[in-house]
Amino acid sequence: MMLENFNSAYYTANLLYDLELKPEEFEEIGLIAWNKIGNRRTRLYRYTTSIQCPDNTVELPCNCDIIEAVTYNFEEWNYVTNDTVNGDYASQFIENYIETRKMYSDPLYTSGKYAKYERVGDTLYFDKNYGQVNILYKGIILDEEGLPEINEKEKEAIACYCAVTKRFKEGWKNHNQNMLQEAQLLEQRWLKLCDAARVSIYINQNEMNTILDAKTSWNRKIFNKSYKPMK
Repeated sequence: MMLENFNSAYYTANLLYDLELKPEEFEEIGLIAWNKIGNRRTRLYRYTTSIQCPDNTVELPCNCDIIEAVTYNFEEWNYVTNDTVNGDYASQFIENYIETRKMYSDPLYTSGKYAKYERVGDTLYFDKNYGQVNILYKGIILDEEGLPEINEKEKEAIACYCAVTKRFKEGWKNHNQNMLQEAQLLEQRWLKLCDAARVSIYINQNEMNTILDAKTSWNRKIFNKSYKPMK
């Protein structure tokens, strides 16, 4: 599936609806339309950084959308034991061995202990300084200008939404009933194009296999609970 630059929707709007918008105005309206469509193409990223701010905060990468996990340090092992003063080092070796076996088994898996944090915008606030933290997140695929890439159907829908917004604005501003009626007709077209844009252009066999795996999964794990091996 070919993806295009986000600004290609602007040229489509100008071509189909004779629409003239300032670049920042188009970007704002276009992103509203993109969010209404709801398509988000993401990749899985692993980002490692250190907490260096006095308020224990970390700034997220600009393309971060969904955080899958935030971990720190190494796996839990028996720090306290009756056998030795400094803990059961054998359990540490066992945990590290288990980690090497699990590291590449699942792309969503990340080693370490889960850190306690709160996300506010593009900033993570931690309850204490964990030192180095590993952030596993899904990031939106962006073009060279930092805007989401779009396909042909999304481009047409975004162009139409820009025309709807512009026509409604001009109609209310000038009290022009004809322009308001035109905007209502365009709105109906936008709704159809929006629905069409939500349907994938093509689903290959790998994507269908992923869908079927999710549909037939009997995974009964509980949200926000770790299933790492415990002694």
